[in-house]
Amino acid sequence: MSIKSLNRLVAKISGKVPLRTVLIVPFMLQIFAAVGLTGYLSFRNGQEAVSDLVTKLQSGINARVADKIKTYLEVPNSINKSNSRAFQRGFWRFNDFTSQERQLWDETQLSSWSPMTIIGFGTALGGHRAVERLGDGTFVIRAAKDGGGPYTTYTVDDRGNPTKVISISNRFDSRQRPWYQVAVQAKGSAWTSIYPHIYTGELLLALAKPIYEEKTGKLLGVTYAIRTIDEISKFLKSIEISGSGQVFIMERDGSLVANSNQEKAYIKRSSVKEQKRLLAIDSSNQLVRFTAKYLSSRFGNLNKIHSTQQLDFLLDGKRQFVQVLPFQDRRGLNWLIVAIIPESDFMEQINANTRTTILLCLAALIVATFVGVITARWVTQPILRLNAAATALSEGKLEGTLEVERSDELGNMTRAFNQMAIQLKESFAALENANSELEIKVQKRTAELQKAKSAADAANQAKSEFLANMSHELRTPLNAILGFAQLMNRAGSLTLEQQQNIGIISRSGEHLLRLINQVLELSKIEAGRITLNEENFDLYCLLEDLEDMFRLKAEDKDLQLIFDLSPTVPQYLRTDEVKLRQVLINLLNNAIKFTDFGGVSLKVKSQKADFFLLTFEVEDTGPGIAPDELNNLFEAFVQTKTGKTSHQGTGLGLAISRQFVKLMGGEMTVSSEVGKGTIFKFDIAIAPVDATDIKTKQSPRRVISLEPNQPRYRILVVDDRWENRHLLYKMLQPLGFDLQEASNGLEAIEIWSSWRPHLIWMDMRMPVMDGYEATKHIKTHTKGQATAIIALTASVFEEEKAVVLSAGCDDFLRKPFREADIFEAMHKHLGVNYIYDEPTDSIDSTQKEGGRQNALTPAAFSALPIELLANLEQAATQIDMNMIDIYINEIRTYNPNLSDGLASLAAGFQYDDILTLIQTAKNHKGIEKNV
Repeated sequence: MSIKSLNRLVAKISGKVPLRTVLIVPFMLQIFAAVGLTGYLSFRNGQEAVSDLVTKLQSGINARVADKIKTYLEVPNSINKSNSRAFQRGFWRFNDFTSQERQLWDETQLSSWSPMTIIGFGTALGGHRAVERLGDGTFVIRAAKDGGGPYTTYTVDDRGNPTKVISISNRFDSRQRPWYQVAVQAKGSAWTSIYPHIYTGELLLALAKPIYEEKTGKLLGVTYAIRTIDEISKFLKSIEISGSGQVFIMERDGSLVANSNQEKAYIKRSSVKEQKRLLAIDSSNQLVRFTAKYLSSRFGNLNKIHSTQQLDFLLDGKRQFVQVLPFQDRRGLNWLIVAIIPESDFMEQINANTRTTILLCLAALIVATFVGVITARWVTQPILRLNAAATALSEGKLEGTLEVERSDELGNMTRAFNQMAIQLKESFAALENANSELEIKVQKRTAELQKAKSAADAANQAKSEFLANMSHELRTPLNAILGFAQLMNRAGSLTLEQQQNIGIISRSGEHLLRLINQVLELSKIEAGRITLNEENFDLYCLLEDLEDMFRLKAEDKDLQLIFDLSPTVPQYLRTDEVKLRQVLINLLNNAIKFTDFGGVSLKVKSQKADFFLLTFEVEDTGPGIAPDELNNLFEAFVQTKTGKTSHQGTGLGLAISRQFVKLMGGEMTVSSEVGKGTIFKFDIAIAPVDATDIKTKQSPRRVISLEPNQPRYRILVVDDRWENRHLLYKMLQPLGFDLQEASNGLEAIEIWSSWRPHLIWMDMRMPVMDGYEATKHIKTHTKGQATAIIALTASVFEEEKAVVLSAGCDDFLRKPFREADIFEAMHKHLGVNYIYDEPTDSIDSTQKEGGRQNALTPAAFSALPIELLANLEQAATQIDMNMIDIYINEIRTYNPNLSDGLASLAAGFQYDDILTLIQTAKNHKGIEKNV
């Protein structure tokens, strides 16, 4: 029988016989005919045994690696939790860097069993503290101040204390570091991407955790801990796999994390910034490189691997077993652990047996091959047609269908394939429409988000410009008003009425300046631009001043004033004295103002943990505050019903005070009961200091002329406002300086080029050319370095000082300024020496001083007008130095000796003595009749 006849016979029979029967009968003949059946099965069993063994070995390796990574990376989480708890429990605060360095050092020592590379934190203002373990096992402390300052590295002793500076790098801002940004974005613990060390280039992995203020939810900073990736590679190298097996870890983008060979996971460059991560497909190790390429081609995208994959492929004709284990955690890690074991490591003996078996099976396979060819030919022809149609379908050719010629399983398969093609065509059409609609929605939403972002950026920019303009436009004219009032008040030819008019102008200007400062202070707080200016001071002295300040005011209202200071409160401490004084003055002044009977008390207590915590409590027996007004009590420009009826204040005092307390690390609370009184309570964190750390305040002196035999100094005054130029001209010209004026930066450059002044008073905001450009132009010349340039600006922002100095200015003064500051700056930068009025350091030093003291008698005070005496008492109570000077000058027209005596006390800041003299005079019989 020919082959064609045989095919026709088979086709005729197959049309009625099920496909399963047609396939089983021929292959049963082959199976029974195969002499080498046993050898074949042995070979297959050997392969399966090896496959099972390799799978178990790979599973064990991957599980061990995963457990090691979990243990290795859990330590940073424990450290971050410890730091977070330390903050929440009050053990340390973000503005207390010394205690934090101690905390970080202790944690580094406790984690010696699983050593950390870096443990640190960054503040929300850009400050940074970190303890780092170097490669040689030593430690350093790296630190940067708030606002982004120089990055300083210290060596440490065996107790973790900084010893010496070993390096200072450029400006460092923690808010720009990867660990800070990923924690803020995640609003919780999160891993950074792998990134290089800024100095060594070594790959690092950081776990960062943000810390928020419990009550307000305000971000205070980020604590973090860092591991090196090389530690993982060292562990992988220690694993015993097989003769040539390897294990490596890569990220979902294909970047190599660690491997068990000697290859680094990055391509090192001359600069750390140019350093690149090494992709697994670019590895110099052949097994790693081909495995990565195989996984990429197999899955297309590594992100599609969601579960353990057991795979194999051929490399140089040899089978390689691959197991891929996804490794993820809830903090953002998403790695793949890949174990590779060549089959040849286990198949040498099996391959030897296989060669023997092949020879035995060869004859039997020849017969089986003949039968198999005929069977395969009959089965594969319709299958090939289906394959061709499926290929066309995969290429997007959905129009064609197959002709159904059979009624068996292949016929059913063909009909099913045709139906599937129709359904796919409909599904693709629907999907295309859905994609078009989705793309339109995405574009629309993107445009909306961009518009919202632009609006937010514009609002922030407008607010910053508003603050700058407010500062300049309001403080600049006040500088002229107060300055000229001060100059006119020094003239000896003024009548009493003129002096009184000047006093009214000065008092009104000072009051307006205080209001402006309060509004700008509140605006700076809302914009997050207020800073903490810490200094060492005597707390006992501050409280005594406050008690003396408000004692007379309380006695005038027949109120009892009590200052209760706990014995455990330290006398000398460090915090922002000015802001603490302002908060206490606001609270005590409100308490006395709104209390008509009973008393007012201030209680100060301390608590000590890792730091000192001072608690202040101001209690009064006033009318109290209604419950519905308590919620709005600290809002700006909001006053209670009692406050409105008093017709005093602006409603800013409590709002600013509360923000000052928050800035000092505390919180202010209030409790009140209508008809019984109110209690304001707040606490702040402080650092005790020694008495030797307190600076002694020097008494001011008034310049009356220049010392003889000095050069004739040339001074250039640059300001677009005539009144401001004229003020400096009137202040400096009587002393003998050569003066010229310029109304803008361009004129200043022209005068400087021809006149070569020794010093320039430079306004920074001017038309035509501002002070910044003019200063840069002058300082770029060699001769310009010999000219001192001092900026005069109405800005209230601290950061403005850094901008001015970076432009080339030698110093910085704010408007309104005091004439003492002007003369001191000229002495500092030119070496000008002055002749001052008589010294005020000692009241009993000369006979003239004794005469002044003899004038401080009740009889002398009795001759003064009642209003003038009351105004002096009010100014001394509020420690308003400008107003005290004005009233003392007014007294000079009535009694020069009395005025000189009071001036001596004021120059020595002896305001309590002035108040005592006024009270004694009021109790004197002659004063009582007038008062």
